[in-house]
Amino acid sequence: MHILHVIHSIDPRSGGPSHSLRGLVEEQVRRGHRVAILTTNAQSALPWLPDEEFRHRMLTDPHFVGAELFIARGYGRTRLLGRYTWTPEGKRWLRRCLRDPQSRPDIIHIHGVFSHLTTFTPRLARRFGVPYILRPAGTFSPKCLRMGRHNLKRWFTTLFVSKDLHLAAAVQATTPAEADELERQFGLHHVVTIPHGVHLAQTAMNPLEARAKLGLPSESTVVLYLSRIAPKKRADRVVEAVARLRHDFSNLFCVIAGPEAGAGNTLDSVVRRTNLNGQLKRFGFVQGPEKEQLFCASDLLVLPSQSENFGVIVVEAMAHGLPVVVTPGVASHIYVDAAGCGFTVEDSVDAVAEGIRKVLLSDRTELG
Repeated sequence: MHILHVIHSIDPRSGGPSHSLRGLVEEQVRRGHRVAILTTNAQSALPWLPDEEFRHRMLTDPHFVGAELFIARGYGRTRLLGRYTWTPEGKRWLRRCLRDPQSRPDIIHIHGVFSHLTTFTPRLARRFGVPYILRPAGTFSPKCLRMGRHNLKRWFTTLFVSKDLHLAAAVQATTPAEADELERQFGLHHVVTIPHGVHLAQTAMNPLEARAKLGLPSESTVVLYLSRIAPKKRADRVVEAVARLRHDFSNLFCVIAGPEAGAGNTLDSVVRRTNLNGQLKRFGFVQGPEKEQLFCASDLLVLPSQSENFGVIVVEAMAHGLPVVVTPGVASHIYVDAAGCGFTVEDSVDAVAEGIRKVLLSDRTELG
């Protein structure tokens, strides 16, 4: 099958959609499908890389080996335009691709909405008779809709996205809750629930070796936060929760890993206020071997996010044998509850601290 994926950005710092796409493309290529990706050169976090360097990194990403990758030039770096990323070059490329029977895909998989690329793609697909799957990626959850320019989102949805959803061959949700929301909000009857897959750990590194490589205390109990430093993710609550527990668990050590995405100043302020500097280490964006080392070096993962369409990092942590503490806004909490691999706690610092306490006092062999 010839599959075309369309996504606003493949910058790995952008989080879930670009991360899950990498694993999906890799597996589809392995199974012998012809795979292409249309994206833009939009970057998701500081520091901005020179365009040539960013393109080189994406074109040499090992997850995309065997797939055709076209990175169209996009325009706009302000908050509003950067998210929409006007890309006439991308539109021209897609029109040529669909017009030519030799390059026309059998199906188009569109990841996300509210961008120029994901807005013109459904229209061109319909014009040339190519079926498409649309994955909103949690955009229409009530919490997500309330964030940012909510009135603009509703206007844009009414004008463009609603029709695209109704005329899609299928609409992909990643959890039953998202499927229910899409069916209720838009009256859809062709929503399919397909959770994200994750790679299992390939090698079992010694935790002490991993801690030595990362510069972490060898005898500590490591609480890991691994996600973007964005307001809705609330990394600061992990710091506050660890600070409240340090008198009962003197060897607690907090690791905060992820790229800055608007909440760095808040996090810095909480670290200073709690005086946790000596029991905390920060990493920026991590991937590959360093990410594997963090999983191996840690004792549990905490993600107290206000809203996560899926929260693939939670499932990755469980696949690496880590218990997790999450809040109800993290959609993958249903898999935590079903597997017994941790705790879903109420949306407060006190509850997060209590969840961490319960994990630390539990028998690890009983947590999934």
